[in-house]
Amino acid sequence: MSLLDSIPAGVTFEAPEYLLLLLLLVPLYLAAGRRTFTAGRPRLAAVARVLVLIAVVLAAAGLTIRLPSDRLGVVFVLDRSASLPEATRGESLTFVNAAAATMSNTDRAAVVVVGDGAMVEREPASGLTLPSVESAVSPHQTDLASGIRLAEALVSSDTTRRIVVLSDGEETRGDAVGQAGSAEPDVELWTLPYARDDVDEVLLEGMSAPDQVAEGGTFELRVVARAGAPTSGTLHLYRGDAHLGSLPVELTGGRADLFVLRQEADLPGTLRYRAVLETADDADAIPQNNVAVTTIAVQGRPRVLYAEGKPGMSGHLASVLRAEGVEVDVVGPGEIPATLPALQPYAAVLLSDIPAYAMTERQMQVLARYVRDLGRGIAMLGGDESFGVGGYYRTPVEDVLPVRMDIQDKRFFPSLSMVFAIDKSGSMGGTGRAEKLGMAKEAAIQSSQLLADRDRVGVVSFDSAASWAVPMTQLTNRAKVVAQISKMRAGGGTDAYVALKEAYRAMAKENSAQRHIVLLSDGITHGADFETMIKMGTKRDVSLSTVAFGGDSDIASMEIWAKWGGGRSYLVAAPEHIPRIFTREAMLATRSFLVEETFTPTLGAPDPVTKGLDRVAMPPLHGFVATESKPRSRVALWADEEEGSPLLATARIGLGRSLAWTSDVKPRWARDWVGTEAYTQTFTQALRWLTATGESSDVQASADLDRGVLTLTVDAFDAEGGFRNFLEGEARFIAPDLTVRTVALQQSAPGRYVARDRVAADGSHLVGVVLKDPEGNEVGRAVAEAAQPYSPEYRAQGGGRALLEEVARVGRGRAITPADARAVFTPPEAPRLVPHALWPPLVILAALLWLLDTAVRRLEWPLWGRSPAPAIAAPAPAAPAPRAPRSRRVPRIEREAAPPPDLPPAFEEHEEPAPPPEPVVETAEERYVGGLLAARRRARSRTEKGDDD
Repeated sequence: MSLLDSIPAGVTFEAPEYLLLLLLLVPLYLAAGRRTFTAGRPRLAAVARVLVLIAVVLAAAGLTIRLPSDRLGVVFVLDRSASLPEATRGESLTFVNAAAATMSNTDRAAVVVVGDGAMVEREPASGLTLPSVESAVSPHQTDLASGIRLAEALVSSDTTRRIVVLSDGEETRGDAVGQAGSAEPDVELWTLPYARDDVDEVLLEGMSAPDQVAEGGTFELRVVARAGAPTSGTLHLYRGDAHLGSLPVELTGGRADLFVLRQEADLPGTLRYRAVLETADDADAIPQNNVAVTTIAVQGRPRVLYAEGKPGMSGHLASVLRAEGVEVDVVGPGEIPATLPALQPYAAVLLSDIPAYAMTERQMQVLARYVRDLGRGIAMLGGDESFGVGGYYRTPVEDVLPVRMDIQDKRFFPSLSMVFAIDKSGSMGGTGRAEKLGMAKEAAIQSSQLLADRDRVGVVSFDSAASWAVPMTQLTNRAKVVAQISKMRAGGGTDAYVALKEAYRAMAKENSAQRHIVLLSDGITHGADFETMIKMGTKRDVSLSTVAFGGDSDIASMEIWAKWGGGRSYLVAAPEHIPRIFTREAMLATRSFLVEETFTPTLGAPDPVTKGLDRVAMPPLHGFVATESKPRSRVALWADEEEGSPLLATARIGLGRSLAWTSDVKPRWARDWVGTEAYTQTFTQALRWLTATGESSDVQASADLDRGVLTLTVDAFDAEGGFRNFLEGEARFIAPDLTVRTVALQQSAPGRYVARDRVAADGSHLVGVVLKDPEGNEVGRAVAEAAQPYSPEYRAQGGGRALLEEVARVGRGRAITPADARAVFTPPEAPRLVPHALWPPLVILAALLWLLDTAVRRLEWPLWGRSPAPAIAAPAPAAPAPRAPRSRRVPRIEREAAPPPDLPPAFEEHEEPAPPPEPVVETAEERYVGGLLAARRRARSRTEKGDDD
């Protein structure tokens, strides 16, 4: 039997290997000697050292004693998913309160709520009252495993632990049984199953279709429906937002019904179909699950979305593209899709004279994801409302273009003085980033960043009075300007007249080449003589633009003021548009970003877009928007090469491509280009380059969504149809909220690559993928979609009670009923043995013993008394030994020169008798030291005598 086997059951060691250090007791005994353990004082010191060593070794070995605990720690896990009816949720609160009423003073209770994840509702406490649940957990999933895991970590380790799960068991994510099996052995898992209500229910379980179809081909959509009881209804079919038709249906009840709908692939691209089942209200308890979606990739001609800001001006470019066999959908500024699934059918998007303030932030973010993560193309075509003068400075669209809206070198721009008159009345306040005054301050800050250092800027804030938030100052210290703008606070009435009066008064003192005022207000101001003041400013070359915020503004008055001031008038519906309008005004005020002069384009770097243009006569253009190319872009045509102003630039952005044409494509600036060979060749080649996304039949992707896990499967083939192995790539999972996660592809079979990601939100999940060979050359790209039209909570699954009973069995607990509330805090028959670490007292004991050892060895204790001084024999009277003075010492050389004692008397020197020594007075200190020396001599004598014996 080993040493560890002889340890009592309640005693354990965290690091038993340190017990080997107890072998140091042997050399400690040998070094001390046998007599050390027989004498009183040395024996005490030796014992102290031995105990110090034992205490330190036991502390290092982690000595732990396990004692039974009379405390009970209970964590209630409450299911708050959508599948649990509201009445059942109330019953679970009643059960928790009834159980908590039986707690003892030493017990602890906590509450965890579960949905799509888990949250702590109540921390462990000695008392619990739960009138309601405050934690806002998402109800669209049921993840019991995360609730059990959080509950196990929440309960204290010095109590007997018990977890009570109250749920219907309709798990949609995670593995509750597996989590119960991996729980610590001293944790009990109890479950309280709730049954779902028996209601009449109708739902669509899914819709299937072929992954790919050739353009013009026919295919079948298969819709699976299920009803709890026989009923009738109508099945509606949509493609995108277009209603394709309706079909009366009869549901048999109790089993699945299949409906087949024949369709024709008359449009190229990715088509998204949606089926909606409509029944009587009394036959359907959960209408949310009456939707099914699917997508089909139709191979054919590329399809392009052309957004034109000037009505009736799209025909010139659209006719050229259609002549090349391209499907072109022309839309206005308000018709640009705001979701990725709606943009997915298009190979490229063209933006022509679309101002940034005509789009929402969501639309811009969708366009950026469309290019960067789906691998599609985007082109911005010029005009007086495109690029920087269109308000695209610092927007998501600018991020994916090959040019930036600002120009770094502004030395040759005319000087500018600009005043922002900002309404700070109470209606401009609010909370969050999108509150009106907050966006106005951000707009003023961004606009000041666009101006040159020599430009001057001022900010007048007004309510019922006007004050200078930023007095007219040169932009040499931008940080100070930003700090002053940030201090503006909302409050008060509205009087725009006093603000404009202050602005015009300041402008009268400015000597800049351009002077401009921007007025922002969201309310009706006091009546005054605006006309005289504004027209007087216009005569002095001070221009005015107005921005009316909200439908309650005096829009008519602000339009007239802008007309009198020679500026522009805007109506803003959303606070996020304010910065775009302000930056547009800052650029237009310099009159340098909008270049309206005749020029002839010059060729830049070789590019597929301009291939062959050197052999074609390029007519002149009559204007462009000044921009600056980004470092990684390629400028194929220059508008002004000396000034660094590109006309045509291209770039690869993420998985996609982007193009910028800074002139227009209409008969304003491009009137000499429209209808020419250069016009046709340039834009057909530009479109071919944009739509060359690399998607082909050699790379096929499909996505499947199950239990919250989205699985992407990619198959790669070579030209002969064989598998392509050892490729590398990544998948970009795009959630409905446009968040992106990048996951590396892993090869799982010959020619097959897989990537997985956990998803939570309902809606369409898109995945863009690119494959490369080991040398880094691109093999192909693909896009796949998986839709979750409604939460899995609305799909009746069954088997919830069986799952909870299995959780209780694996978790060493039991399934209970609502009547068992008083049994929750009943102590178990075998209480938990709680470990108590003993190393802290052992370390303290070792320190005290070390002090004892030091005291025994260094101090004279009364325990063994003071040793008597040794007896000194008196000298003989006949030959008194002369005592030399204490301070005198005979030099060594004198002693060596003295004559030897056996010389004849004739040679001995005569020595005078020494005077009698002076009496020596012994001090108390000397007496004490003498006593110690005498004790040492006695001990040495006894030791020598013992050795002789």
